[in-house]
Amino acid sequence: MRAAKRHDPVGEHILDADIAAFEKVREELERTHLDQFALFFGGKFVGVYPDFDSAGRTALSLSSKGPFFIQQIGSPIGLDSDSAMHLHHR
Repeated sequence: MRAAKRHDPVGEHILDADIAAFEKVREELERTHLDQFALFFGGKFVGVYPDFDSAGRTALSLSSKGPFFIQQIGSPIGLDSDSAMHLHHR
């Protein structure tokens, strides 16, 4: 049984901004950092990390509130709860 999802318009707006920021730099990241992990916070590119955990630790050091967007470079963007690399820490 799956828990009901809460509608979070603020989080969705921030995620949309982060995805748009990723799309702006996607080609360059795919040329230079394929298979690494890009971190976006507040609609801005933060950096590239060798693994998801490193990106997540950096995200939490920026703000304990999030949300953050972490995307493996070269992989399709997943927006469902099973494939999205969207980290929200409360």
